[in-house]
Amino acid sequence: MSEGYENPPEEESLSILVATDNHLGYAEDDPIRGEDSFIAFEEVLQHAVHQKVDMILLGGDLFHDNKPSRATVHKATTLLRKYCFGDTPIQIEFLSDQTVNFEGSQFPRVNYEDPNLNVAIPVFSIHGNHDDPAGPQGLCALDMLSASGVLNYFGKASTVKEITIHPILLRKGPTKLAIYGLGSVRDERLHRMFKDEKVKVLRPENDKDDWFNIFVIHQNHVKRGAPTSYIPEDYLPDFIDMVIWGHEHDCIPELNLNETINAYILQPGSSVATSLSEGETLPKHCFKLQIWKKHFCLNKIPLTTVRPFIFKDVNLPEELKEDKAITSFLQFHVDEMLDRANQMKEENPNAPELPLLRLRYHYPETTTPINSAKFGIEYKDRAANTRDILHPVKQKEVDAATAGPAFPSRRRPNVSPEEEERKYKSPSTIALEFMAGENKELEILLERSLGIAAEDYVEKLENDSVTEYIDFAMEQCMKYLKMNTNPELEEDLYEKTRVRKTVMSREDDAKEDVEEARKRWEKRRMEKQARGETDEPDSDRDSDPDLMDTGGCGSAPRTRGGRRARAARGSRGNTRGRGRGSRGGRTKTQKGTLDAFIGDGS
Repeated sequence: MSEGYENPPEEESLSILVATDNHLGYAEDDPIRGEDSFIAFEEVLQHAVHQKVDMILLGGDLFHDNKPSRATVHKATTLLRKYCFGDTPIQIEFLSDQTVNFEGSQFPRVNYEDPNLNVAIPVFSIHGNHDDPAGPQGLCALDMLSASGVLNYFGKASTVKEITIHPILLRKGPTKLAIYGLGSVRDERLHRMFKDEKVKVLRPENDKDDWFNIFVIHQNHVKRGAPTSYIPEDYLPDFIDMVIWGHEHDCIPELNLNETINAYILQPGSSVATSLSEGETLPKHCFKLQIWKKHFCLNKIPLTTVRPFIFKDVNLPEELKEDKAITSFLQFHVDEMLDRANQMKEENPNAPELPLLRLRYHYPETTTPINSAKFGIEYKDRAANTRDILHPVKQKEVDAATAGPAFPSRRRPNVSPEEEERKYKSPSTIALEFMAGENKELEILLERSLGIAAEDYVEKLENDSVTEYIDFAMEQCMKYLKMNTNPELEEDLYEKTRVRKTVMSREDDAKEDVEEARKRWEKRRMEKQARGETDEPDSDRDSDPDLMDTGGCGSAPRTRGGRRARAARGSRGNTRGRGRGSRGGRTKTQKGTLDAFIGDGS
């Protein structure tokens, strides 16, 4: 493998347009920013047409939400049909077993070989952490695009116990390309699977050294918190020639050579800013990758329709105590940021008119920060995010002799550990922290499993995830007690319950625990359908898919806005109230069963 070559015949080289993290549907209800993700994605597709590439390769998070709105799915389908369908002949041959590459699809065939479709530029994509499969049937928004024939969805693991990655094998003339795709998996789980050699990457049987090998992955690229919270580059196979790393929104347009595995790493970054962090200020790009045999050439293509984003970090002087003085100080810096944004607009007339602004100011403990929303009113017609231009951060006394680096990664040098931890704190982490306090220890349920079930409820809108896990855990506990205790001794029952909890917590594979509960839920749902019964849908919860994520590189707390969101929030509260009531009833019934089991010895 080598970088760069001189003008090979076009019919012998294979060209790919590469992009990741398009986050279609982000802030779609925002009257100013609602179209940003679609405009940027349309520019990516326009570059693919203009560059006359053979294919498009996406690295995950095509959609911002796990359950995107109908409007978002409609716009995505429309854009893909508009730019990727046509009469241009496809020059690449598909050599691998398509039933394996597209396992689980109702149409396990690459779309450009479907006689009912007229594809000009095939699009291949893995899923990310925002649009990953969910629900009993394990479907995601990419499955809908795949079934409609506008996209080829690959890299979906069929089991969580062991992952086998089969490459997509393509050929154009003498150029042979193997694409290995792995959709987003929980970082801690995948880290452990790599260490335990539970991830198998298969190579072509013939002429192994003649293939140019690309690995597409969507995981944390740098460590955040726990040592297992990311995937080290060294874990990837050493025969890979290039890694396309999705999930990280910082665009790093220069290739980085990992000498351990002798592979080039490309981090394309996102095409739209989904958080007001400093990493999102880096210029956005897509890339044209040209491959000829074992040689390649990479060209970065700037995205000109991305909304300008200016970030600035300042310290508030201690002598400023009055709101008027503080406001004047901050307005001076915001006005300066607006001047820079106007200059960027002059250099790039295709960019949206109103910029994103973020002024992070560090204030002393003796100073009270001003109201950010009130401050933004002054910039109503000059900025796209008037309510959150300001980000106040309380200053902390730090011993310079003992203080370590603010953030160990070279990719985000100005993000404090506190902000990074806050930004990437998932619902499961919040649940674990809540249950970690004194007198909050659970005796039957596994904290990690309950945390994941809570995350499914929040992030993926799975209404029954928590109740189904609780039902499953209670049933498993009673089964264990019947087999391992003397029912006449109440002390023995509770002691064995604690022993069971300790053993399972030590050996627990939380995701499998929750997924077993999901299987039981699906079985019960199908039994209800067979009897002609239907579950009443949580219409208020499902009708409000426009959940806003403020984190660009992981799951972040979601917020809602506007009158419709407040109505949904009220409805959701009532719905959860009903849910708690029904859960309470089931729990009481199960507790009654357990008490009866203790009392009668049966």
